[in-house]
Formats: sequence, structure tokens, C-alpha cells
Amino acid sequence: MKKLLIVCAGGATSSLMAQNVVKEAEKQGLTAKLLFPEDLTYNRVDQYADKDLVVIMGPIGMVVTTRLKGYSKVDAVLVSPQVKYLFKNAEKVLNELEIPCANIDSLAFGRMRGDIVLAQGLTLMKV
Repeated sequence: MKKLLIVCAGGATSSLMAQNVVKEAEKQGLTAKLLFPEDLTYNRVDQYADKDLVVIMGPIGMVVTTRLKGYSKVDAVLVSPQVKYLFKNAEKVLNELEIPCANIDSLAFGRMRGDIVLAQGLTLMKV
């Protein structure tokens, strides 16, 4: 199971994008599940070990403020365009945790292109 975290300002648009990524993953023959920040917080991710991909959505604060402490480890983090200004802070934290991260292309995000964002996430996770 690979775990991809998609973050935005408050979690609303990352939720929409995460839903599109899950749908696209399933179209491509992967088993996928959408999870929420609480699932990371309370370590409820492992119950989906039978899935190829788990996509978690949430606010960027969970990366830069709480530093993912006590959470299930994710394999990659994608940062939405509206919080691109916080990317360097997130990258610093994630580098310490050895978690790859990248900004999501603005056009792909704005058009909610789950296929492009899925490909970016899989590339980051080296799948």
C-alpha cells in the first residue's frame, strides 16, 4: 500500500482533488481508498493495507504545524497551488522525515485533473 497525502489551505479543495485521484486510480485498475486527516491522526490507515493506494486529504497545517508527529507515515505529499507559498516550510519538514513532496501544477489542480495528479504522485513514490 502506498500513501499519498494531498494538502491545501483548509482541506476542502484537497478533498475534491483526492476524490478525483482515487477515481482515476480505480479507472487504471488500482484499488484505492480516500481517507481523512483523522485517519492519519488515529493511525487508522493500516486497516486498508489491502489497497494499492490510499489518498489522504487535509490542510497543510498538518505538515508544517504538527509535523506529522504520531501519524502513520505517508509515502509522498502533494501541495496544492493555493498554499504554494508554504511549500518551502513543508519541504523542510518533509525532508527531515524523508518524505518526497512537490507542488501540484496550477492548471491540473484548477481543472481537477485526477489523472495528472495521480501520475505525479506515483512518480514521487517511485511506483
